[in-house]
Amino acid sequence: MAILLDAGILYASYDRRDRWHPSSRKLIEKEMGGLIVPAPVIPEVDYLLGERLGARAQEVFYEGLIDGSFLVVDLPLESYPRILELNRKYETLRLGFADAAVLALAEHLELGRIATTNRRHFGAVRLSIPLELLPAEQPV
Repeated sequence: MAILLDAGILYASYDRRDRWHPSSRKLIEKEMGGLIVPAPVIPEVDYLLGERLGARAQEVFYEGLIDGSFLVVDLPLESYPRILELNRKYETLRLGFADAAVLALAEHLELGRIATTNRRHFGAVRLSIPLELLPAEQPV
């Protein structure tokens, strides 16, 4: 079954020092073949990898985008108003574009399985579909 990946889980899968690394790697390996990367999270992942891990980590990420390890899904035009609506409705959370885009895409695809390290945002938002936040086990 397919799963949407947010920037945090993708970044953690590359950074062995990240506390989410073991669970993110395990999840990504288990779900291989159904990993959906919303296009709006790519620049965020790219930035984090470049700033914290360097150019080689970015290249490995790009290779995964090229070789089909991830399915990149563009945001449909009709999701942009939903991004604005989510940011207004959950103003105190300060969702931002990327997180709201993941949520809007989840609704558009009717796919509530989201891999994320950000339980604060994704756990507080209520959508028209039920959400299942993964990985289930959170690091301590």
